[in-house]
Amino acid sequence: MSPSTVRQPGKTQTAERADFNPNLRSQGLVFSGLAWLAIAVCAWLPRFDVLIQLAVLSPIILLLGVPHGALDIIFARQLMGIRSAIGWILFIVAYLLAAALVGLLWWFAPGVFLAAFLLVSAFHFSGDPDGQTPAFFRVLYGGAVIFCPLTLHAAEVSQVFSLLAGESTSLALVSALRWSAWPWVACIGLAAIVWAKKDLLKSVELLSVAALLSLTPPLIGFTIYFCCMHSARHVLRTRDYSRSGTMKQLLKVAAYPMLATLVGVAMMLWLSDGEPLDSRIAQILFVVLAALTVPHMLVVERVRLTGWMLGRSHLR
Repeated sequence: MSPSTVRQPGKTQTAERADFNPNLRSQGLVFSGLAWLAIAVCAWLPRFDVLIQLAVLSPIILLLGVPHGALDIIFARQLMGIRSAIGWILFIVAYLLAAALVGLLWWFAPGVFLAAFLLVSAFHFSGDPDGQTPAFFRVLYGGAVIFCPLTLHAAEVSQVFSLLAGESTSLALVSALRWSAWPWVACIGLAAIVWAKKDLLKSVELLSVAALLSLTPPLIGFTIYFCCMHSARHVLRTRDYSRSGTMKQLLKVAAYPMLATLVGVAMMLWLSDGEPLDSRIAQILFVVLAALTVPHMLVVERVRLTGWMLGRSHLR
């Protein structure tokens, strides 16, 4: 099978090789080790209440997971050629408008919001595997984030969902999805065995994601996956895409968008005064994730679907 080509200034490379990055391979191996370590540790830890987990893990997700989306500025500049002040204003307005529409969907139709958020998340996370990966592998990988926690932790998942969409909607959604959880895990195991002959590390990574999300409490598993796999991998890809070569430059780019996000979160906490703190934390965490995921996807998926080719200009 001949992979599609991606043209660059002065050279041509395949989409398959464009994302076949030794750094991503090493990061996947490190993540897999952390995943199995977390599984072992969680087996000995007492079961903490979901609300306590939310209070502890939400700042970690906001500080270590969300900032990767702040790097969308790099893609906007290099893909769309934005340079002028007017161009940046229009981009920011469009980005915030897309995020605001997601927030309004949650406000007026929380059940629809939750179902759409799960679907969009599965599609977005399916982009994590590196290199040329078949569609069935990506579907199983992205869906693992949704289905694997339901195998052993359906009650906790339902408790988290109820904070976003109400108890009745949460129970209905979990009941509708739960029947697919074990078959999904079985398909993951089969796919990992089959694909191991071609790429053992990628199979190990898939099994590690599935095991982490199945065997650890849902919020702990998601936090480790989101911060140590999804966000970390995106940062590495962005560094290579932009040709910046250093994390310091990426941090400078992400600083202002991240500051604006934290200010927005603080304002949402203040404006939601009167609701229980645990409900506010859960709602703000997942609504912010969903609201930022949609414009983030609109920017990033264009890059991902062409093989994460190198950027067309240096980071400045």
